Amino acid sequence: MTDLTDSGAGLSRAAGESANAQYFVAILASITALSVLTFLYHLLNAPIFNSLSNAGCITLIAYSGITVLRSPHTSTMNILYIAAAGIFTTLSIAFNWSQSSVTDGIKYLSIYIFYAAGHAYAAPLRPIETRCICFLAILPIAFLVAVGDSRVPDFVANNIGNTFSYFANANIATLYFSALVFALSDRLKGRAIFLQFLNAALMNKIGAAVATVVAVCLWILIPLRKESVIALTAFAAVSAIAFSLGAFDRAVTLLGSMSLLVELGPEVVSRMSFGKLVELTGTTDLSGFFRVIHWANIWDIYSSGGLATLLFGYGIGQTPYLTVLQFVPHNDYLRILAEYGPLNLIVFVGFLLHVLSNLKTGHAKVLFMILLIYYFSENLIDHFVSMTLYFTYAGRFSAMPAETKAETVQ
Repeated sequence: MTDLTDSGAGLSRAAGESANAQYFVAILASITALSVLTFLYHLLNAPIFNSLSNAGCITLIAYSGITVLRSPHTSTMNILYIAAAGIFTTLSIAFNWSQSSVTDGIKYLSIYIFYAAGHAYAAPLRPIETRCICFLAILPIAFLVAVGDSRVPDFVANNIGNTFSYFANANIATLYFSALVFALSDRLKGRAIFLQFLNAALMNKIGAAVATVVAVCLWILIPLRKESVIALTAFAAVSAIAFSLGAFDRAVTLLGSMSLLVELGPEVVSRMSFGKLVELTGTTDLSGFFRVIHWANIWDIYSSGGLATLLFGYGIGQTPYLTVLQFVPHNDYLRILAEYGPLNLIVFVGFLLHVLSNLKTGHAKVLFMILLIYYFSENLIDHFVSMTLYFTYAGRFSAMPAETKAETVQ
């Protein structure tokens, strides 16, 4: 592909790296602006800020798409993934035109575009980016301090009330900080994994905690090497301290209560009332049960559909309107299958494995693997800012040679 901005005389290597790095600065600046718009929308309940935020998201996707087309370093494989996802998503929308969310489809397709752009414009991390990412970490905390409330705002669900929330729930907050840690992983090295473990422990979200523990254990044990014993010992010590401080109490309680699901089976449990489940499990934290019940309902709806449904799903974004529990699937793999169709699921899984296999360092692989595992228990693709960070920087880390990945521009 031809770089439309290249002059006849060409660019020096330093100028090229500077131009490439500017793309990432633009991404971070845009995310900052979108975050402020989100804050103002929730604080003031003014639709104009939501409209501006949506326009900003579309502009950012378009800007990234243009950079992919203009870069002489664009990967053919990345273009093929964009094309495949675009074709199958378009077919899903076409076969479910009256009941598909184009907005959700655009957010899904954006992850392919951001990865391709990050890959095409890979450049060493600059100090200004580090400062921007740290600022993004501080921003929601500053919002919380300024307003004094981090709960889900009433008006999001009921259009009433005046409470404020920057994140809809703790899962989204956990994902956001995980994305920031991933973006800084090449600078932080092994400390990035520790920060992610701390993030999961402090947020006390089961999906993030399980994903983190599983990913770290896989990294330590596969392949088994002499450093594995030291790493496993250190990880066990940190885990023991976190456990003793109660960081994983909720996870332990929930996993213990899930034994009832194993004993009775999902069909029996799905017919029980909330009160009966509380009585049998001894806890009101039944998120695991509701997930399994919801997943079974989604599968029943999808598998009982006609040929068009089996091939192209029952409509992007339609799960909350079709299921008994009117929620999103809380499982992005199942969601892609049921709403987009199996062809899109094949492309999605293949793409994720492609990204994972191209990451150059162990800590980057671990942090990205956490996202892949986390997809099994949450609805994460819809969260635009976090997905933008994850896949833009995954593209960057995949493209940069291993020997230069630790460099930074001074």
